[in-house]
Amino acid sequence: MTLGYLGAVQIQQGQLDAACTTWHTALDAMTGVQSGRARETVVQMRRALSPFRNRAGSHVAELDAKARAVLGNVV
Repeated sequence: MTLGYLGAVQIQQGQLDAACTTWHTALDAMTGVQSGRARETVVQMRRALSPFRNRAGSHVAELDAKARAVLGNVV
């Protein structure tokens, strides 16, 4: 969850690329985790990415798709 929080701080500071890198790592670490906090972290991540989905490069779309897939597996 710490990496999820770090990504949130990075995006708030305008560091989109750094946030995406951090969140990719966070999602990899969450694989197989069943946790309400993990789920909420992914929901918040997708919410923070929302303004960038259509105007940023494909890395944001890739991250969002990965987050959506992880969200489908986290209870």
